[in-house]
Amino acid sequence: MVKMADELTFASILENQLYKDRDVLFALQPPTGFLHRLKQKNELIMELAPILMNSPVACVFVYGNPGTGKSALLLDLVNELKGEARKRKIDLTTAYVNCSENRTETSILLSILGQVDKSREYPKMGWNRAKTIDEFNRAFNKESKNVLIVLDEVDYALRESGDDILYHLSRINNQVKSKTSTIIISNDVRVSDYIKPRTQSAFGRIKIIFSPYNANELFDIVKERVKFAFKENVISDIVIKKIAEIEAQRGGDARKALELVDACAKIAIAKKRGKVTIDLVEDADKSIEENSVLNIIASLPKHQKILYLAVLKNEKNELEMEGGEVYKDYLELCSSYNVEPLTERRIRTFLINLSELSLISAEVGWLKTAKKKARKININLDKALKTKAEKLLRSSI
Repeated sequence: MVKMADELTFASILENQLYKDRDVLFALQPPTGFLHRLKQKNELIMELAPILMNSPVACVFVYGNPGTGKSALLLDLVNELKGEARKRKIDLTTAYVNCSENRTETSILLSILGQVDKSREYPKMGWNRAKTIDEFNRAFNKESKNVLIVLDEVDYALRESGDDILYHLSRINNQVKSKTSTIIISNDVRVSDYIKPRTQSAFGRIKIIFSPYNANELFDIVKERVKFAFKENVISDIVIKKIAEIEAQRGGDARKALELVDACAKIAIAKKRGKVTIDLVEDADKSIEENSVLNIIASLPKHQKILYLAVLKNEKNELEMEGGEVYKDYLELCSSYNVEPLTERRIRTFLINLSELSLISAEVGWLKTAKKKARKININLDKALKTKAEKLLRSSI
């Protein structure tokens, strides 16, 4: 963490107030509209327009990296579509499901039912698949109306439960009275790898791609937010340009760029400065990265925490480890914590998850130390952060 100049008090922070309206930085809707997304907006409007003619739209597939404006722009257009439908007296019901929270076909369908059919209460879990599908079809057969379903972060459900939900929705209009339109949003550009050919034939035709923002686009986005979020002359164009360049090189995530702006401002306040200067950007960037990693580690389930501690404690972690060695260390830690261990196969899936979270790098290759082909594991933390991570894991298992 960045060292503070002096002890802080609430009064000292309020005296050095740089913000005008901090909420603007993190608002889903930009203050003056979505910059550099006109092409995608026009494409979405073109695809959604038939709903206003009482015609369901084909399954629309929206994908791109996190922080590229997919969900925010689409939800804004859904609200605009609902307003237009009211004007034209068209019966339109919408349902939004975040699949990072609802990862099975049953839980997704129940979430949709709870939003579409207000005549009864539906449980969040407890029903089997057959009962849920029967109830879903019954509710969608009650009357002929337009229903728009948005499945956000659908990659979570596809990775964990397969593509049954997409297959079911792609054929729903042949089974019910309601005219059902479906839009799916994914943060994983490789999401099609999780979809079977039978489903891709319906869901792969209309694709709207949100490419990462480049440095110039991020500069415009951040500058617009800064104008409304901070007092005049608090953050210069030079600082904004530096932040935009950093985030453009990492993946073009606008949310992360705005988080970095906020972190810079907090450090400036702590150091009792009246402006955000360019020398604070590096300090803020390091602080965010460290906090992000520790938050991810803290949120891991118990067995993944034990596994990650086994990786960190392995004596060979400065070089490379073998998956089998890590499993042995995991078993020892389970014994010391009096926890029933999981199978080696299950632990291998956890290693893949830790790799996807960028906590380790794990790939199958030639292991020099063992002189054989095996899963090689490397740690992606520096020494100081590794020490903090170990301390956090020991205290939270």
